[in-house]
Amino acid sequence: MEFSELKSLLEKQGDAINAFKADQAARLDEIEKRMNRPGAPGNADTKPRMLKAVDGREYPIIGKGDRLADRKSENADFSIGEFCREQIIGSRKAIGSGPALVPTGLSDAFIDDIRAQTVIVEAGAQTVIIDGPRTFAKITQDPTVYQHTENTDDIVESDMTAAPVTVDPKLLVALVPLSEEVVQDSPNLDALLRVSLAGAFAQKLEALILAKLAADANIPDSAAGQDPALWAKVMEAISAAMTAGQPLPRAMISAAADYMARAAQLASTAGSWLGKPPALANMLELPTSNSQQVRDSLATSRAVC
Repeated sequence: MEFSELKSLLEKQGDAINAFKADQAARLDEIEKRMNRPGAPGNADTKPRMLKAVDGREYPIIGKGDRLADRKSENADFSIGEFCREQIIGSRKAIGSGPALVPTGLSDAFIDDIRAQTVIVEAGAQTVIIDGPRTFAKITQDPTVYQHTENTDDIVESDMTAAPVTVDPKLLVALVPLSEEVVQDSPNLDALLRVSLAGAFAQKLEALILAKLAADANIPDSAAGQDPALWAKVMEAISAAMTAGQPLPRAMISAAADYMARAAQLASTAGSWLGKPPALANMLELPTSNSQQVRDSLATSRAVC
């Protein structure tokens, strides 16, 4: 092979390699663009959802799986255990005895810990972060939609009405005395306090929410005979709810005893476990002792869903 032919071959190979690189770069660029789109796999949309109040101010909505602490960086490394230890036996002891206030940013982490242990949140309930009484709006009546025939006066004006909803956050508190002996003998004090406080607050919050829902006259009750301990009766309650325009439920919150009663049901012939009906295969079952307390207070066997 002559030198000119070798040179030409090398140039062709170089051009082919450059074309291949350009093609791969274009492909990678396209993949990167697709991955950066909101909702793309592996790319969570970090823009917080907001709820606008009547006064025009917007407040973040924290949904299932969201964490408030991820949106704020202050006090990210704060340890309530170390804070208590310093207050009792550390250098800060000189500031005086009695109740001590923790940094305000710590509430974000505690809100996340509490929400993670609440079945209401697991069922899909969202949290609106507000700093005082606020007024929002809710739809009380939808407009009427008509099928229009051309050149026919068959459309009647109808209103979409809304009503104000005033929300007033309440204070949940717990007073926990800590002795110097407990602080000194508990190297895992931070973990103990966080787990204990989060569990206690979550249980109280859950009980308050379930009781509020059960007492709401605007939420229809299922029939008295639709016992949540039996799958057949649960299906009857869901059928009635869907007839009233509600969708197929994504979660069911029930007393732990009712949950275990459903789980223990056997098929009438084969003696095998009956299990969840196929139509509810994607429905979460969330047992809680608080739901049992609500049932006892209402003196009824109706489900709280």
